[in-house]
Amino acid sequence: MSYQEAFNRLLAEEDVESSTMMKTPCLRFKGEFLGMFFDKEDALIIKVSPQRVNQIIELELGREFNFTKKRFKEWVLIPSEQEEQFDRFLTEALNYAKGKQKQ
Repeated sequence: MSYQEAFNRLLAEEDVESSTMMKTPCLRFKGEFLGMFFDKEDALIIKVSPQRVNQIIELELGREFNFTKKRFKEWVLIPSEQEEQFDRFLTEALNYAKGKQKQ
Protein backbone atom coordinates (compact mmCIF):
# COMPACT_ATOMS: atom_id res chain seq x y z
CA MET A 1 0.00 0.00 0.00
CA SER A 2 1.37 3.41 -0.93
CA TYR A 3 2.23 5.95 1.74
CA GLN A 4 -0.70 8.18 0.77
CA GLU A 5 -3.14 5.24 0.90
CA ALA A 6 -1.82 4.19 4.31
CA PHE A 7 -1.89 7.81 5.50
CA ASN A 8 -5.53 8.17 4.45
CA ARG A 9 -6.52 4.83 5.99
CA LEU A 10 -5.03 5.75 9.36
CA LEU A 11 -6.77 9.13 9.29
CA ALA A 12 -10.04 7.21 9.56
CA GLU A 13 -8.90 5.79 12.93
CA GLU A 14 -10.23 7.43 16.08
CA ASP A 15 -7.97 10.18 17.49
CA VAL A 16 -5.58 10.08 14.49
CA GLU A 17 -5.02 13.44 12.84
CA SER A 18 -2.96 15.03 10.13
CA SER A 19 -0.35 17.50 11.33
CA THR A 20 3.12 18.67 10.30
CA MET A 21 6.66 18.09 11.48
CA MET A 22 9.73 19.63 9.88
CA LYS A 23 7.34 21.36 7.44
CA THR A 24 6.14 17.95 6.25
CA PRO A 25 2.69 16.37 6.63
CA CYS A 26 2.63 13.71 9.34
CA LEU A 27 0.24 11.57 11.33
CA ARG A 28 -0.35 11.96 15.05
CA PHE A 29 -2.38 10.07 17.63
CA LYS A 30 -3.65 12.35 20.41
CA GLY A 31 -0.74 14.66 19.58
CA GLU A 32 1.88 11.87 19.59
CA PHE A 33 3.93 11.60 16.39
CA LEU A 34 3.31 8.38 14.42
CA GLY A 35 5.04 8.81 11.10
CA MET A 36 5.61 10.71 7.89
CA PHE A 37 7.26 10.35 4.52
CA PHE A 38 10.63 12.10 4.57
CA ASP A 39 11.47 13.06 0.97
CA LYS A 40 15.08 13.93 1.82
CA GLU A 41 15.73 10.26 2.68
CA ASP A 42 13.10 8.77 0.32
CA ALA A 43 11.77 6.87 3.33
CA LEU A 44 8.94 6.57 5.79
CA ILE A 45 9.79 7.58 9.35
CA ILE A 46 7.88 5.83 12.12
CA LYS A 47 8.02 6.08 15.89
CA VAL A 48 8.19 2.76 17.72
CA SER A 49 9.97 1.42 20.81
CA PRO A 50 13.77 1.61 20.89
CA GLN A 51 13.90 -2.20 20.93
CA ARG A 52 11.73 -2.37 17.80
CA VAL A 53 13.90 0.26 16.08
CA ASN A 54 16.95 -1.92 16.73
CA GLN A 55 15.11 -5.01 15.49
CA ILE A 56 14.00 -3.32 12.26
CA ILE A 57 17.59 -2.21 11.63
CA GLU A 58 18.98 -5.66 12.43
CA LEU A 59 16.48 -7.26 10.02
CA GLU A 60 17.67 -4.76 7.38
CA LEU A 61 14.12 -3.46 6.90
CA GLY A 62 15.13 0.06 7.89
CA ARG A 63 17.93 2.28 9.08
CA GLU A 64 18.51 4.65 11.96
CA PHE A 65 17.26 8.20 11.81
CA ASN A 66 19.95 10.62 12.89
CA PHE A 67 18.79 14.01 11.69
CA THR A 68 21.18 16.71 12.97
CA LYS A 69 23.71 13.93 13.78
CA LYS A 70 21.71 12.82 16.82
CA ARG A 71 20.15 9.37 16.77
CA PHE A 72 16.45 9.39 17.55
CA LYS A 73 16.06 6.21 19.61
CA GLU A 74 12.34 5.77 18.83
CA TRP A 75 12.46 6.73 15.14
CA VAL A 76 13.42 4.51 12.24
CA LEU A 77 13.58 5.10 8.48
CA ILE A 78 11.78 2.57 6.30
CA PRO A 79 13.10 2.97 2.72
CA SER A 80 10.66 3.35 -0.17
CA GLU A 81 11.66 -0.15 -1.35
CA GLN A 82 9.50 -1.35 1.56
CA GLU A 83 6.47 0.66 0.34
CA GLU A 84 4.21 -2.40 0.30
CA GLN A 85 4.78 -2.58 4.08
CA PHE A 86 4.12 1.11 4.87
CA ASP A 87 0.58 0.42 6.07
CA ARG A 88 1.83 -2.28 8.45
CA PHE A 89 4.59 -0.05 9.80
CA LEU A 90 2.27 2.92 10.32
CA THR A 91 -0.24 0.65 12.08
CA GLU A 92 2.59 -0.57 14.31
CA ALA A 93 3.45 3.06 15.15
CA LEU A 94 -0.22 3.71 15.99
CA ASN A 95 -0.32 0.69 18.29
CA TYR A 96 2.87 1.88 19.99
CA ALA A 97 1.39 5.34 20.55
CA LYS A 98 -1.83 3.83 21.94
CA GLY A 99 0.22 1.71 24.34
CA LYS A 100 2.11 4.76 25.56
CA GLN A 101 -1.17 6.58 26.21
CA LYS A 102 -2.27 3.76 28.55
CA GLN A 103 0.83 4.11 30.75
